[in-house]
Amino acid sequence: MLGLFKHTFGAKGWLRAWAIYLMATPFYFFPAGSVQPADAFIALVIGFYILGRNFNLGTILKEPFTRFLRFCIYLTIANFGVYIVLLGQANKGLAWYIISAFYFYNLFVMGFALSLYKQYGKAFLYTTMYSCIMAAILQIFFSQVLGTTSDGIRGALFFTNPNQLGYYSLCGLAIVLVLETMLKIPKLMVYLSFFMFSYFALLSISKAAMGAMIILFGVYLLANGILSMRNIFALLIVGGLGFYGLTKTEFGATFQKNLEVRELNEADRPQEITEWQYRGYDRITNHPEYLVFGAGEGGYNRFDTFIDNHEIHSSFGTIIFSYGIPGTVLFVMFIFSLLKKLPWYYVVYSLPLFSYGVTHMGLRFTIFWVALMMFPIIRMERLKLAFYKNMLAKKASEQRIKSNESKRQTLVEVQ
Repeated sequence: MLGLFKHTFGAKGWLRAWAIYLMATPFYFFPAGSVQPADAFIALVIGFYILGRNFNLGTILKEPFTRFLRFCIYLTIANFGVYIVLLGQANKGLAWYIISAFYFYNLFVMGFALSLYKQYGKAFLYTTMYSCIMAAILQIFFSQVLGTTSDGIRGALFFTNPNQLGYYSLCGLAIVLVLETMLKIPKLMVYLSFFMFSYFALLSISKAAMGAMIILFGVYLLANGILSMRNIFALLIVGGLGFYGLTKTEFGATFQKNLEVRELNEADRPQEITEWQYRGYDRITNHPEYLVFGAGEGGYNRFDTFIDNHEIHSSFGTIIFSYGIPGTVLFVMFIFSLLKKLPWYYVVYSLPLFSYGVTHMGLRFTIFWVALMMFPIIRMERLKLAFYKNMLAKKASEQRIKSNESKRQTLVEVQ
């Protein structure tokens, strides 16, 4: 527990500002889409960080930053083009410069994370992981003291809607599990993280988040040896407590009731309306001409679609339709730069983050981009470890050669 405070409130230098940001991220004080206190704080910190000439990514870490920068430049051009075309016409949606500002803000937060790792090394990993755990603890504590928001059925804690809480639960747990592979932390912290972030997913009644949680837990067991006695014991404890919590407690009864209510509400949707239409994907089939260069975001009143005057309920749908083939290619190249040369289980850890974006729009959710940055950082950490092991092996080999040479010399002298 000492490490929890040492690497959060007690973090040194710029890492303390990073810890404060991560711990404050889940606390929303203004409507969705507005600048939250955590956003304003980290934007100010990054400004001072850049002015102090501390921003440095190095060669390897620069690639994902540059890839996403290219995507941001293209989407800005696309959105500005839509603004020019629609000049003087009704335009339902955010202004083009606000849309672009969201992406550039996330770009600089990602760059800040990469630069802090370059500056502080493994201390950055500890601060990031423990700050996510501390953020979860603070949410649970303050929810008991201050109460939380909800839509009557689905809980949101201190977010403005349950989907944000569900997505946050995935991103937070993914960050912990990815970083845990290169850190020495008590397993109790990992299991505590599973409980807390799974609790958030259950509270949000997000089926996508709950399903992804099961995937994350399964991958964790496989990556750490599912047949080990420790993991079998952990599986029995976590499974037993989870079963008891869902079947024998007031929280479990409320969860089952709310889940049934949500399923009934979804059943009220007209049967002729498919999921493709309900999420807004029908714009792709109704307006395939936009796939060439992209329709841009905003101006939603232009389209023949089931969800009039609203953005597509999908991150991937938004990228494909709003930014066309060029934007999709740039985004795929960015994703490839994150995951290349990583073992299979890291790739699987990333899948729930992306799969949630199939049915939800999460491109403005900064913690998602922070979670993605953990993958190139881990790749860099693995390269450092491999280099260190090679150096040790080389030194050991040199010592063996010297030892054998010394023995041969001694034998010659004796003869």
